[in-house]
Amino acid sequence: MMETVLVGIDLGGTNAQGAAALDGKIIRQEKIPTRSQLGAEAVLDDLARLALELAGGRKIAALGLGVPGLLDLERGLCVFSGNLGWDNVPVKAKLEEKTGAPVFMDNDVRVAAAGELARGLAQGCKDFIYLTVGTGIGSGIFIDGHLLRGPRWSAGEVGHMVLDPQGPDCTCGSKGCLEALASATAIAREGRAAAAANPDSILNTLAADPRDIDAALVFEAAAAGDAVAARVVETAMTWLGIGVANLVNIFNPRLVVIGGGVSLAGERLLAPVRTQVERYSMPVQRETVSIRTSALGDAAGVAGALELARRGLEG
Repeated sequence: MMETVLVGIDLGGTNAQGAAALDGKIIRQEKIPTRSQLGAEAVLDDLARLALELAGGRKIAALGLGVPGLLDLERGLCVFSGNLGWDNVPVKAKLEEKTGAPVFMDNDVRVAAAGELARGLAQGCKDFIYLTVGTGIGSGIFIDGHLLRGPRWSAGEVGHMVLDPQGPDCTCGSKGCLEALASATAIAREGRAAAAANPDSILNTLAADPRDIDAALVFEAAAAGDAVAARVVETAMTWLGIGVANLVNIFNPRLVVIGGGVSLAGERLLAPVRTQVERYSMPVQRETVSIRTSALGDAAGVAGALELARRGLEG
C-alpha cells in the first residue's frame, strides 16, 4: 500500500512555501518564487509541481493551501487577490485536477492563525488574535476556540479599520486605515519621505537609491540611532498599538500574536504597542491580555496549511 502524506503550502505574492508531513512529522520543506506575472495558470502549475515534489513519490492524502485574497470557500474560488492579480480563479478545482488530491484552502492570514494555534504561542488558547503586519495587515480571530469567518468568509480585515479619516490613501479605496498607517508598505513610504526631507539622515547612506528604502532599512536606521527613522517607526507602531487596543476592547482576547515581516522588529514593535494598549484599552480587557510576537515567524502559514489539510481529511 502506497504511503500517504499531508502537504501544506503557504502562497505569497513573492514566494510559495510548502512542507510535507508523514505521521505528524515534517519530512520535507521547500520554497519557490511566485511567478504571478505569468498568470494564474502558471502559478497553479508551479504549486502542483511543488506539492508533488514535496510528496516525493508518495500519495498526497490532502493538500492545505493558504491564499492571499478574498475567497469563496463554497466554490473554491479566489474571488480577488491584489497581490497575485487574480479574479475569480477556480483554485480548488484546478489544483485537484493537477495533483489528484483533495484541496482545502483558506485565506493566508487565517491559515497562519491556525498554525499559531496548532504549533505556536496560541496552543491551548481559545481566545486569541493573530495579527500579521507585512505588506498589508490582516488577522485571524479565534473566540471560544472558533475562527470568525463572516457570511462571505472575510471577517478579520482589521487592516481596513479607519483610524484617521484624514490620513493617507489605502489600497481599499478608503483613507487612514490601519494598513495605510502601520504596515511595512506604510513604513517604507514614510521612510522615503523622511529621507527626502532630511538629507543628513543615515537612511540616505544606507540606501543607494531612495527607492530602495523599505521597512527593514527604516528599522535598521532607527536601531543605529537615526532620529528621523526612529520617528517614522515610533509613529507607525503607535498607530499599530491603537489598532490593537481597539481589538482588545472589542474581542477581549487572552493573547494577541503579531506575525509578518514587521514583527521581526521585536521589542521596537512591542514596547509602543503595549503602551497604547495600556492607554486606550479598558482595564478589565488589558488586565488579561498578553501581547507577543510570533515564535513561528514565516513558518506559521505552512504549519496552518498542514493543519488545514489534516482537518479537511478528518472531515
